[in-house]
Amino acid sequence: MYIIITAIILILGLLFWDTIKIMLTTMTNSSLDNGYLWFFFLLGINSIIIIFILWFYNYKINEPGNTGIDGSTGNTGLPGNICNIDTPCYASSEE
Repeated sequence: MYIIITAIILILGLLFWDTIKIMLTTMTNSSLDNGYLWFFFLLGINSIIIIFILWFYNYKINEPGNTGIDGSTGNTGLPGNICNIDTPCYASSEE
């Protein structure tokens, strides 16, 4: 799963490389008054939330749960016919 996520991030990075490069050059040339600071602040908050969700999911998946209470004992079955080992059971019904 981590390989797939890494591959998707790399593909997105390669597809949007020109856009990322233009954004980085305009960010370094400006005083961050044009909304880039707010964008990266929200990006950081969302990254923290996603990391927390993934951590909590893995924690819950690997944590053994509580066992429930035992149920009540069921009714016992009816007694069957006694069959000796020496003679097969179907032989007595055919006679």
